[in-house]
Amino acid sequence: MQRTRSLCHATGVAVLLSSCALLIGCSTTRTRIAQTLASEQPAAAANEQANAESYRIGCPDEVEIVVASMPKISGVYRVGPDGRIPLAILGNPRVEGHTVAGLADCVASEFGLPIGQVKCRVKDHRRCVVFVHGPVDGGSRAVAYRGPENVVTFIRRCGGLTNGADFKDVHIIRPNVAHGAKPQVIIVDLEAILLNGDPRTNVMMQPFDEICVGELARSKVGKALPHWLRPVYRGFCHLFPWGCAQDWREQVRDVEK
Repeated sequence: MQRTRSLCHATGVAVLLSSCALLIGCSTTRTRIAQTLASEQPAAAANEQANAESYRIGCPDEVEIVVASMPKISGVYRVGPDGRIPLAILGNPRVEGHTVAGLADCVASEFGLPIGQVKCRVKDHRRCVVFVHGPVDGGSRAVAYRGPENVVTFIRRCGGLTNGADFKDVHIIRPNVAHGAKPQVIIVDLEAILLNGDPRTNVMMQPFDEICVGELARSKVGKALPHWLRPVYRGFCHLFPWGCAQDWREQVRDVEK
């Protein structure tokens, strides 16, 4: 009997230690992914500039034109359904399909000005959006599509993922309506992208994609805890920190705010 009890005790301790190791390992991986995702990227500004330069203007975007020597022309213009902007002095030119560089070149050519004297930019991207669902900073919403950017860059532009996000449950729903193809679901492996340097699932976002992020079960539990139980839970985490992942404790704290 004593031997049986000792064996059960040893087995229980082994299972407990294995569970703790697994929990710590998962927590460490989540922490590394979160830190890498939130880290500043030196190429971010360059990527954003490249996106701005390649973006094709369309209805109902708002474009800003600045001509240093002709302030009366400078202003913000909304692209109409016909693809034109209400700039009468140029005969309400059609700008749909132009890049900002192409638009600046057209304006400069029309007035015989050096290209450097005309600056154009898309002030408000309204033509296309990407739909975001789940625990993303800022909540579920439609985010302006600003040109080709990969999933990780797009998530960073949205503000990143919240503490309750499930990094292993990120996927893109692509309707493919414009291409006349069947909808597809693309699985995004953030661990492979951010920790292993594998870019295969870091696909380029397309207009009207839907990016869906799952929520951890423990995050749902944290949200469901009644107010009177949250101090008890935090006390438990204080006594047994190895049994409570940091992001779980933060989730409970966030809910209480």
